[in-house]
Amino acid sequence: MGFSRAKIEIKPASVGTGLKVSLSKRKSGAARMNFSFNMTVAKELGWSSGDKIEVLIGDGEHHGIIRMRKNNSVGDAEFVRRDAAKGAYFKIALGPQSAFVDRSETARWCAFEILDGDDAGWLEIILPRWADETGPKMRDKTSAPAMPARPVAQTPARNVTAAVMGDPPPGRRQMLDKLSDIKG
Repeated sequence: MGFSRAKIEIKPASVGTGLKVSLSKRKSGAARMNFSFNMTVAKELGWSSGDKIEVLIGDGEHHGIIRMRKNNSVGDAEFVRRDAAKGAYFKIALGPQSAFVDRSETARWCAFEILDGDDAGWLEIILPRWADETGPKMRDKTSAPAMPARPVAQTPARNVTAAVMGDPPPGRRQMLDKLSDIKG
């Protein structure tokens, strides 16, 4: 019998794609969308604190995809540095977005890609599964006419107390009479 050396790879729990999205809902008002970028992703993008970010939200077949790019002349969202106990990160607050669910969602890692070609310079972000709940496929399901309800089969009523208390089944007396006739 032979042995081979084990290949051990330990990754910290905080390792993901480097980009997270969350929704936070308070008592009043709609849920607010926030993006968090780790330092590595920010450096890869070439974005720094104070940069203005242009944001496009996909609709129709592109629902659940958001595109962002640095554009200090027309950008609305601001790329802001935050310092935390675990290290610095960057944040983009988009505020309420009616295209998505209106509830709190914990921060989740997002797949993303830096686009080339005609769309060069754009960062394309794929939102988590909760974005699909308001997509066109779900809207089509809710707008479809409802199927008529089938009648529910009625089960015969039974005396629950008798069953719990140990009462004899109905017709027991007649059964005993028949048994005594057979014995006799």
